[in-house]
Parts: sequence; structure tokens; C-alpha cells
Amino acid sequence: MRVIAGKYRGRAINGPKHKGVRPTADRVKEALFNIIGIKIMDAAFLDLFAGTGAIGIEAFSRGATAVTMVDENLSSIRLIQENCKILLTEDRPRILHLPASRALKLFDREGMTFDLIFLDPPFQAGLLTDTINAIADLNLLKPHGQLVAEHPRDVRFEGIRLKLFDERNYGDIGLTFFKIDNQ
Repeated sequence: MRVIAGKYRGRAINGPKHKGVRPTADRVKEALFNIIGIKIMDAAFLDLFAGTGAIGIEAFSRGATAVTMVDENLSSIRLIQENCKILLTEDRPRILHLPASRALKLFDREGMTFDLIFLDPPFQAGLLTDTINAIADLNLLKPHGQLVAEHPRDVRFEGIRLKLFDERNYGDIGLTFFKIDNQ
């Protein structure tokens, strides 16, 4: 695995060492950041269910100024910390070893909001709808922010309290983009 673009372009990062982590494929990662485009510059970026940390590291590499990575698996947290050693000392992300639901409540208590939120939960866990709605209910997305969910291609979103505005498919994987409904 490598950083695709930006100031850390070409630097290697380590893949998962335990079952249950499915890194985002490079072509999906590249498409994601091409779609996000310049919105990544100076963004507050949340990588929820961070796994290897590759998405958050890519966000830093492409110009995000504040990156938060969350995962509840201790092996993933250790891998994220190991992978973040490629970053310069001033570019350290915030890494939280918490279940997503607890992290979201913490962000609410801290008054944190994000320009971009990326979700890639374990596909079989059924966490997408509840997590997206918790983010909406807690107002964690900035007014012109975007939330992107990676999921199996056949997932259909119902009962989501954010506005779906774009869907892309890459083989068996889908990326779905949401924003606050009043935008």
C-alpha cells in the first residue's frame, strides 16, 4: 500500500495484520480524492472506522490540516500509529481507540465539526445507517461539508437524515456522498 498523491506521494504504508480489516482499494481511494478535489485543502477530516489509516494519511498528504482517525480495534490503532510514522512531526493526526458511537458523542461534547467525513465500517456489521444518522443528529458535519460512505455496491440507503447527492460504483464497491439537506 502506498500514498497516492500529495506531499507524501509514493511512501509505503503497512497493510492489515489481522482479519476483519479491508483496506480501501487504491483505485477507489484515488477516485474518492479526485471527486473531493480541492475541498480537502485545509479541511477538518474524520476517518471513522480507520482500519489502516490509509484514508486519513492520504487526506493529510493532499492538504487536510486536521485529521482524526477512529477505530475500536486495538490492532488497527497500533497499525495506524505505525503508519503515521511516515508523516512529518507537525502533521500528526488525532487517533482515538473508541467505538464509532462513543467517538461521535465525544466530538459532540467537544463541539467538533468536520468538513469531510469518511465512513468505511465492516460491511457485515450493518452500521452505516445508524452512524450516518448519528452524525446528522449531532450536527458533526459543517454546513457545506460532505460525508462519504464506502460500502458494498448493492447497499441501498433508506431513512438517512442527510441528503444523498452522488453515487459511484467501482466493481463491487460503492461510494455514496451525502450533505446536509438544506444545502
